[in-house]
Amino acid sequence: MTLAGDGALVRDEESGREFTVRARAVVNAAGVWAGGLVDGVRLRPSRGTHLVVRPETIPGRAGMQIPVPGEFGRFLLVLPQEDGRVYVGLTDEPADGPVPDVPEPTAGEIGFLLDVLGAALEVPVRPSDVVGAFAGLRPLLDTGADGGTADLSRRHAVLTSRDGVVTVVGGKLTTYRRMAQDAVDAAVRGRGLAAGPCRTARIPLVGAAAPDLLARLDAPQRLVRRYGAEAPLLAALGAADPALLEPVVAGLPVLGAELAWAVRHEGALDAGDVLDRRTRIGLVAADRAAALPVAEALTRASVM
Repeated sequence: MTLAGDGALVRDEESGREFTVRARAVVNAAGVWAGGLVDGVRLRPSRGTHLVVRPETIPGRAGMQIPVPGEFGRFLLVLPQEDGRVYVGLTDEPADGPVPDVPEPTAGEIGFLLDVLGAALEVPVRPSDVVGAFAGLRPLLDTGADGGTADLSRRHAVLTSRDGVVTVVGGKLTTYRRMAQDAVDAAVRGRGLAAGPCRTARIPLVGAAAPDLLARLDAPQRLVRRYGAEAPLLAALGAADPALLEPVVAGLPVLGAELAWAVRHEGALDAGDVLDRRTRIGLVAADRAAALPVAEALTRASVM
């Protein structure tokens, strides 16, 4: 991909076809790849790794914050999930070298997390108790300061190149709306576009509704908790196929309707999209293998 202030040369990864898109403004929100698309944007990506363990490995259902020895204000988090799994994380390590499509946890990071966790438990978690692990990359802005990536600011930055491309990097998932607002404001100003004031803060998330309305919905409670006001639409999928209201994998609460919804309404293109990015079943290899036939059948049906 090549970016300019008035458009971009892009490639359709499904067909391999390349073509040019023209636009009045271009925003580069490519995360850890942003620095490779616009000159002058220097990033220092950091890798954050989580472990996945079964609930019986860590007694109780409470979350924990465990101070990391020798680190001021840094904690290891133990996060029980609705699907019965428990996430343990996370690390903050420099991700040097080429940016991978799928970052992988290192043995050192897994050992570090187990060591810190074990210091707070009477019965330590063993490496054999880890049923999955995953990593993500943070697009931190390189300020030229010495020190590790843990010392870099997590605040987002909006930069405008000489030819008018607006780049937004840094930040966190919890601040994505403010990041979008600042990036669009910069594009509007820089390109002389006509626009009213931002309405983002007043737009509810998809499925959001008042608690009393959600309590009256005719749908399984799992779907209400995950999809809000859209839950009856997922439940309706089971009218034609009751199997969609059954768990996909023994021991997990994920319903077949969630996989079908991902394919039909959330843009999932293949089984990997469904299992690894929409439902997160794929975080545990054994669960992924068990659910794969259902996910593949649903994606095949969507293109027939």
